[in-house]
Amino acid sequence: MPGFTLGVSVSNSPDLARLGLTETHLRMALGEIAQATLIAKGRLSYGGHLRDDGYTAFLVHECEKYGSFDRPFTGHIPWSVHRRLTVEEINRHRKAVGLYGAYVFLDPDGQPIEDPTADRDPAAMPVGDRETAGSLTAARRHFTATCDARLVVGGQRTGYQGHMPGVVEETILAVRAGQPVFVAGGFGGAAADIARIFDFDPDNWLDLPDEAARPDLRELADTLNESGWSAEGNGLTLEQNRQLAISYRASEVASLVIHGITNLRSR
Repeated sequence: MPGFTLGVSVSNSPDLARLGLTETHLRMALGEIAQATLIAKGRLSYGGHLRDDGYTAFLVHECEKYGSFDRPFTGHIPWSVHRRLTVEEINRHRKAVGLYGAYVFLDPDGQPIEDPTADRDPAAMPVGDRETAGSLTAARRHFTATCDARLVVGGQRTGYQGHMPGVVEETILAVRAGQPVFVAGGFGGAAADIARIFDFDPDNWLDLPDEAARPDLRELADTLNESGWSAEGNGLTLEQNRQLAISYRASEVASLVIHGITNLRSR
């Protein structure tokens, strides 16, 4: 697994309370996956914001917790995110990531910027809705190109800033790239919707509404049909994928993901 980069697609799930879970349960599973990846000398990659209570900070903290000093984490920061930060805030975040990783700041077309603080006002700058949506899609394309596999967990269905929910868009891009996808749908949200599209929860064990008519999920279904992509290409059997798709047990979710990655690396 050394050199293997796991791209993480995660955001808050609207279904946690309905499933009798909390954000802590989701983060426990994400933490165990991160720990197992780091122990195996793999790398973690995530694209998102830099809020102190967000998943970027959480993953950096996991690297710090397990003493991973070889900078195993990469955070891809979209144009619309870092333009809304002050230069002081950007510099603070770059310094804080320290030995545990690096941030790649992107331009509106998803290309890396050498210095995001150069030639700009030191204050936070406004970004329009259309520019935001375009820069997020571009960032997700860049993010996908840097990963070997994709993990999807949780995910909002509404209130997103891009063209569609980020977890779904990143899954579509991973499928188009022929990458393995691990669907941890037991925490609900967009990941659970993806599990239904992948036929990983045929009996609706999660007892969630059928969202298949949503435009983003229709695009995902069409992408699956057109690409010839196989969900079992992630190193797991169909039975194991279905178990991963409905499990909320942190150790089980992490074990299945790492089992799949190990199988992929041994091929």
